[in-house]
Amino acid sequence: MKPTRGMTLLELMTAVAVVAVLVTLAVAGVQGRIGGQRENAATRELWGSALRARQLAISTNQPVRFVVENNILQPDGRSYTVARWERLKCGDDLSNPDLWNLDACPSLTCVNKSCRAAPDCCSETGTDIVIPSTMNATSIHALCFLPGSGRPVLNKMDCLRGSLGTPATIAAAAPSDGAIQFKFTSNRAKSVLMVEPLTGLSSVMDCDSLAATSPNAAYKDVRLAAACAVP
Repeated sequence: MKPTRGMTLLELMTAVAVVAVLVTLAVAGVQGRIGGQRENAATRELWGSALRARQLAISTNQPVRFVVENNILQPDGRSYTVARWERLKCGDDLSNPDLWNLDACPSLTCVNKSCRAAPDCCSETGTDIVIPSTMNATSIHALCFLPGSGRPVLNKMDCLRGSLGTPATIAAAAPSDGAIQFKFTSNRAKSVLMVEPLTGLSSVMDCDSLAATSPNAAYKDVRLAAACAVP
């Protein structure tokens, strides 16, 4: 009867190495899929929040702006970069939010403060949207929807305080198609939040979509393609 032969040390080491490589590849694949899902979720949540912020600015007659803040502690005990909208109070007396005129909106004391630092400055805030470490969403910071009209202005933490009755100033501060971009350090193509300058309605589009990349004019969105071309 032929004796049973066990594995040599070299064979065992080779088998362990192969298993380790397979496990590493599997883990990397899972992490990549999870990371992509987080990027997708954050992108869509920012878009949904922009629609909600516009709606609130119209219905409440208060400015609603976005802020992006770093190192914000979350319920899981970890700190992240987060974005959220803030519905700002108007008038010089924050205890009497109904007493204000157009030139005192938002309140002067709240112009350069987030509502996380000064909670009394806000009537309401949105839910924190966690921005994945592979994503950059800083370009949405200081996007503001103006009271009553819901028109958008960009890079205006003061939401154009003192200029709300000046249409030319509002038009000049409106975001261009390619101004708000969500960029990724993963293999994902960037996305663009396109906000209509007159209505404040927004849409989010991916720069690797057919609408952005198709050579066929029938399928191509010229505005999106131009927005995606902005560095």
